[in-house]
Amino acid sequence: MISLVILGIFTGIVGAVLGLGGGIVIVPTLVFIFNMPIHDAIGISLVVITANSISSSIAYLKSGEININLGIVLSIVSVLGVIVGSKLAILMSPSTVMLILGIILIIMAYLTYMKAKRTVSKTVYDEQPTSFFYGEYIDKATDVLVKYNPIRLPYNLLFSLLSGIFSGISGTGGGSLTIPSMNIISNIPMKVATATSIFIIGFTAAAGGMIYMQAGYVNVEMVCSIVLGILFGTKFSMKYFSKMTDKKVSYIIVVLLLLVAFQMIYKGLTHE
Repeated sequence: MISLVILGIFTGIVGAVLGLGGGIVIVPTLVFIFNMPIHDAIGISLVVITANSISSSIAYLKSGEININLGIVLSIVSVLGVIVGSKLAILMSPSTVMLILGIILIIMAYLTYMKAKRTVSKTVYDEQPTSFFYGEYIDKATDVLVKYNPIRLPYNLLFSLLSGIFSGISGTGGGSLTIPSMNIISNIPMKVATATSIFIIGFTAAAGGMIYMQAGYVNVEMVCSIVLGILFGTKFSMKYFSKMTDKKVSYIIVVLLLLVAFQMIYKGLTHE
């Protein structure tokens, strides 16, 4: 199971730095390298993501990058979505699940890239704390206090519902939808979006994971091996990658989204 521990380490790094939970790494790896059926891979991924979220959220809470008020509200909506998505995924064919995942990821990669390309470096997003969801944090990359007031939040509620459904279908946690939507639509700093996404993913993945466990798709031994690696990966990422700029994080997310998207589309088209 050493290979699974290594997978967990890489998952912990990706999940903590990019706020994607790690499912974007786990599902393709289990399917393409370990030749695991897609539904089994999704079930394991959701349970593992729950552990990854808890581990990463502890560090982000200390740094103040998680918007707690926003995270709790979006979590409630996202959990409703994952319950629906998980039940749908169990009834859907593996090829359909993969194709849906691939197409959505390409769209989100494009939107994230365009947002990062247009973004001008800012030190303050909003001077007045006029919103219940107002937040601020010290950016370790610039050592500057960043203040922000999220806007157009009703749209984020919709995307949280969709991300929950998407999470249940794909096993990726839904961060690939919630992060771009928070950043693009509500003008939330990328680091806050990733940290808050990790927080939300914990609730979402736990709800979806229970449904897959009840359906018999979760291998507990494999989950334990991956989680062990995640603990090391998360600690490593927080120590060495916490000073990355928002733009660098955005571009890394775009690359990962596209890589997984094309893999999933290929697998979905060739799956028998």
